[in-house]
Order: sequence, then C-alpha cells, then structure tokens
Amino acid sequence: MGVPLLVLVTVLGFAAEMPGWTSADWAVAQVVQDGRNPVLTGIALLLRLGFGTEAGVVISLGLAVFALVVRTSEAVKALMVVLAGWGAGALLKITVDRPRPPVAHSMLGDLGAMSFPSGHVCLTAAVAVAAWVLVRRRWVVVVGVLVVAGQMLARVYLGVHYPTDVLAALIVVAGTSLIVLAGGLRPAGDRHPAASPLKGVSPGRLVRPPGT
Repeated sequence: MGVPLLVLVTVLGFAAEMPGWTSADWAVAQVVQDGRNPVLTGIALLLRLGFGTEAGVVISLGLAVFALVVRTSEAVKALMVVLAGWGAGALLKITVDRPRPPVAHSMLGDLGAMSFPSGHVCLTAAVAVAAWVLVRRRWVVVVGVLVVAGQMLARVYLGVHYPTDVLAALIVVAGTSLIVLAGGLRPAGDRHPAASPLKGVSPGRLVRPPGT
C-alpha cells in the first residue's frame, strides 16, 4: 500500500500545478489567512522553528544515537521512518517543483520555489509516527495528531504553502511509513529469522550425553 500512495502523491503534485487547481487551492488558503492574529502567528512561528531543517537534523542525529545505544528494532524503525518520510518529501519537491503561493501574502518573505509537498509537515508527521513506534500509547497518538494538524494549518496560515501541499505531505509520510513498518526497509539483519543450530538434523541422529 505504501508504494501506491507515493505514486498517487506524485501524480497529485503534477495535477496541482494546473491553473484551475491552483486557483481553488489559493481560495482555501486565503480563508485560513483571514484569521491571522498575534497569538496564532506566534504558534505558527513556533511550529516552524520546532520542525525546520535544523531541527530535523538534530532530531535525526538524536534518533541515530539512540538507535546505536539501545539497539532495538523499534529504535531503528523510528529513525528510518523519519529519514524516509522527510527524505521522500525533499525528493518530491525537486521532482514536482511547484511554485509557492504569491510572496506578497507570505509572512516569511521569499522562501524560493518548490512548494509541493510541505517539508515541515513531512518532518512533523514522520516524527509523530516515530514517537508512536517508540511509545505506543494513546496519548502519543492524540498529541501527534494535534501537532501535525497544527503544522498543516500553520504552513498555509503563514502563506508559504497551498492546502494541497500540506495534504500531500501526509500522504508521503503515510506511504513511506507503511513501507518501513511493513519491513520493506528493515535492516539486513532483520530480514530473516536466525536459523536453528539443529535445523536439518533428524531426532535419531542427536547424540545423548553420557549418563542420561
């Protein structure tokens, strides 16, 4: 299911560049931006800082060190979820190369091109999935959903992404996470169970210790 989702989001990226789609996207974005106020702006900027490129590097390095220390499959999968989700989003940005919304409406100035998908949302969603992999508790899911939803609104609110961009980021991370967690990107040592030292030896050929 992961690969079809990645194919779907790639097609969506090229479709989103059509003028009609962009116009509809922009209309929805303006509704979100009409609610701008100092409190919401502060929250949006905090989410931007917490899941920006620098934060992504720190989070990835932290998960890598954690995986090396604890050496559990969950820690490795959490790291791979983040790297795969964030990395796939960056690759898709280059592939689709969709222009960002008009810079006149951006609260962050000119951030350049490559709007699809939102890298911030990719990272936020991937970290949320990784947190669930490590701590499988209901509250982790609730917090993750709230933070991801907040980040999606924040990127549109700040005027740096279209609604389709943030939705696409969810699809990207869903696809990559399914691949990782299903075993498609497992470490080589986890692909096959360890063979039994007695495999292939018939019971009759087992040697009994003396005195038994």
